Amino acid sequence: MAQPDIRPLQLVGEDDRGRNFEWECFRTGTFILCYRNAGSSSGQHYHQGNSDYKNPEILYLLSGMAELHWCPLSESEIRVDTVTAPARVEIPVNIWHQLIAVTDCSFMELNTMDDVHVDSVRIWREDFEAGKR
Repeated sequence: MAQPDIRPLQLVGEDDRGRNFEWECFRTGTFILCYRNAGSSSGQHYHQGNSDYKNPEILYLLSGMAELHWCPLSESEIRVDTVTAPARVEIPVNIWHQLIAVTDCSFMELNTMDDVHVDSVRIWREDFEAGKR
């Protein structure tokens, strides 16, 4: 079963100034920086793979905590994973997903708004749950 891959970023240094983390990126170009208020929701959609940068979708949670609600299109149970920054989240195609900010948070999506428009099939959660019964 395809599922999201959530990984904490690797801590590579820490001292009285703060902490350093490493992350690897094979994508280049324009990306989206998002700030979300606690309790807000993003997503409620899935991707078909029409855009290379949505196949898979990759985002980096930079600050705060969020819940990733997700379900493969072929299944009916919505699962919930808690993501605590800093972390990398990779979401394969054909997985309906919704990100809910538990706290104020920020994240980078490694795609553009054009990628979002070309390869996001919106299904509001209520409609998704009703269709899966």
